[in-house]
Amino acid sequence: MAKKAVRYQAEIIQAMSLGMGDSSLNPDDPDYAWRMLSEGDSWFTIGAIPSSNLLYELRLKKRTIVLNLGYPGDTIANISQLSGNTEFTRRLVHPNWASDWNALLLSGGGNDLIDQASDIIRATPTGTGKKAADYVNVDRLAAFKQGVQAGYRAIVALRDSAGSPNQGKPIIVHTYDYPTPRPAPATFLIAPITKPWMHPIFERYQVPKSLRAKVAEILLDTLAEALLELGKELPAFHVVDTRNTLERADIDAKGNSGDWLNEIHPNGDGYRKIANKLAAKLHKVL
Repeated sequence: MAKKAVRYQAEIIQAMSLGMGDSSLNPDDPDYAWRMLSEGDSWFTIGAIPSSNLLYELRLKKRTIVLNLGYPGDTIANISQLSGNTEFTRRLVHPNWASDWNALLLSGGGNDLIDQASDIIRATPTGTGKKAADYVNVDRLAAFKQGVQAGYRAIVALRDSAGSPNQGKPIIVHTYDYPTPRPAPATFLIAPITKPWMHPIFERYQVPKSLRAKVAEILLDTLAEALLELGKELPAFHVVDTRNTLERADIDAKGNSGDWLNEIHPNGDGYRKIANKLAAKLHKVL
């Protein structure tokens, strides 16, 4: 009977934890075979609401430590604005601060899409208003796609800048999966702490309920296409396509449904499914 392959849960730390308490929480600790730098949104964020996230579910063949710089609501536009993101810049390219990373993990683009959704979704449909595409402003969606790609190109340029100790190190990014626009905010205990993200826009613009999931698909597919195109263009830029991984939530569900805890965050099982795909890519690349 074949032995089951050993998998190690990745050790996740934040920059503020470095040099405090447990001395093993150090990305340069030789006990770790792989060292990774992560930056991104609430899908990566330690202590985010909900408390589960994608990094927590990573199980890898080698002992791995991840220095996580993400925070809820982060956009790829913010991450790539190098003048404002000093911690990411220091940890990636500064000779006195950067580690010798095996890989960079990035989670970004979803919040950019949500931030621009009120401009991308049409309040007044084109055509008959009976198709999902009638509710999408194609020019605004194309501009969104170009903006996301410009942000990622800036990050790759930073990685490969003169003097960077991490030139050419692999970057791993993921697409998202298809959220269901529904009245399901993030909650703490039983009290909502945020409003739903996409649902209010669909309500305000009176998008027919039967078309909402398809409209969301169009938006998420465009984001995925933006990343997949970059995977063919940029050096050492690897995209994990995670669409159609999760069981979709019911459009009327106000809480946990399918593999989703709320409108845009997977639950623990959902994150685990996506983390398995992320791990498979890391094993292939590294």
